[in-house]
Amino acid sequence: MTEFEKMQRGLPYCPADEELTLFRYAARRLCQQFNRLDPEDAASLAVVTTKLFARIGDNVEIDAPFFCHYGMNIHLGNNVSVGPNCTILDGAHVSIGDNVSIGPNVGIYTTRHRVLPLDIARGECESSQDVIIGNNVIIEGNTVIKAGTAIGEGVVIEAGSVVDTDIEPFSIVAGNPAAVVRRLQ
Repeated sequence: MTEFEKMQRGLPYCPADEELTLFRYAARRLCQQFNRLDPEDAASLAVVTTKLFARIGDNVEIDAPFFCHYGMNIHLGNNVSVGPNCTILDGAHVSIGDNVSIGPNVGIYTTRHRVLPLDIARGECESSQDVIIGNNVIIEGNTVIKAGTAIGEGVVIEAGSVVDTDIEPFSIVAGNPAAVVRRLQ
């Protein structure tokens, strides 16, 4: 099994693998190109984002600068707004639903670093787990969403939160770690 296949299956993998490194370099070049474009140049923005992301819906607005590891694992729904300085480490799939607002300085991290010396000695330094963000979600600025989390429909994540567990639909969460502070239904 290749390191890419291991990464896609959530198994420990070596990020220094040549194929994965080439994929990251390609995504980095596309991010650099995107970040240099005039925000009014819709045609050029559409070309770059179509190359970068696995799927991009209609009416998606991403403020520069934007950064990601691979891009090919990111699925964006319709009516998505992403604030500046968003970083998505997409070793696993990141699914962002429809009508989602992501504030500035948000980090979405599918990658977990291995800490056991034997894993590291074998070169298996990382593993990745999917992040799923439902429809009608608001993620305020400076929030971190960690690997393996699912955020339900209608959730509001208050600024500065660290989400490390699944969030039930129609909840407002805050804190580190993020906890439900109120239900919306």
